[in-house]
Amino acid sequence: MKGPFVMAVDVGVSNVKAALIDRHANLAFRERRDLDLEQGQSVVARELVEACRGVLNAADLTTRDVKAVGCAMPGCVHPEDGVVVASATQFWLGVDVRAPLEAAFERPVHIEGDGNAAAIAAYHFGPTQGQNHLLGLNIGTGINCGFILNGKPLRGSGQAAMEAGHMPLFADGKDCSCGRKGCWEAHAGGGALRRLLADARAQGQPLPELPENLADRARSGDSAAIKIWSQQGEILGLGLAVLLNVLNPKSVVIGGGFAESWSLFRSSMIKTARGRSLGRNAESAMICFQEPETMSLLGVAAAASAAQGRADFFVDAPGLIGR
Repeated sequence: MKGPFVMAVDVGVSNVKAALIDRHANLAFRERRDLDLEQGQSVVARELVEACRGVLNAADLTTRDVKAVGCAMPGCVHPEDGVVVASATQFWLGVDVRAPLEAAFERPVHIEGDGNAAAIAAYHFGPTQGQNHLLGLNIGTGINCGFILNGKPLRGSGQAAMEAGHMPLFADGKDCSCGRKGCWEAHAGGGALRRLLADARAQGQPLPELPENLADRARSGDSAAIKIWSQQGEILGLGLAVLLNVLNPKSVVIGGGFAESWSLFRSSMIKTARGRSLGRNAESAMICFQEPETMSLLGVAAAASAAQGRADFFVDAPGLIGR
């Protein structure tokens, strides 16, 4: 695969992914590393740099060979200083990952919240390309969102808009990582499903430990697994109905690692979202990004390219088909 390339980094709750992305939106020389948050912020920030170096070494390139660098963080990021201003994972609050990345690459680095990165990806690639009133939903361990209005992410007066994963849907709900109860992401998404499976196993139920194994069971016809995925879709649909009524998006594009199991929760999520939303709000198109786990990487690559004055970098990229 030939360059030029943009370097994209996607930081999750417990891992980091890095990849070089070419002008056709192809991802090459990917690397994924686990993050041990107990090692402290400075050590974890260095892991992001090492992931980038691993990708560059695999491609036999140097930092000077990339055209732009972008990093997606879990939560909301101040667009001027790149510091995380809101995140479900308290570890990341106030963290500056821009400084070590800029020192390593010797150039400006664009930092973006992963919810906004998902929305930017939907705006630049696929059947929703160029749409306004566009909702991007990144579902991984947590739930992060972005909303495109007039070609730009809606950020809010404090740069922390669209923290939809922490909508308090349930008055006496489950504990959330943000320190509150009943949040949307405390009941749905990857982290919530892991906790549900752990609780069920502790009670002697013969369920797998990981969501991906539960997905395999559901695809093979296991009725208990199918039911759990359907219930996850219903809870996702409840929160989505709120967003439909508040924002009235033209389209909703789903991404993130959890969306790899889109076929298992799609029907119940859409049925619940449409059934609980009002009038024309229920008419929003709802699709999944073609490769949902790459959504934040592609979004932050597009954002970084634009920030570096290379808005036309992906002009040759084909439409990425939703499903």
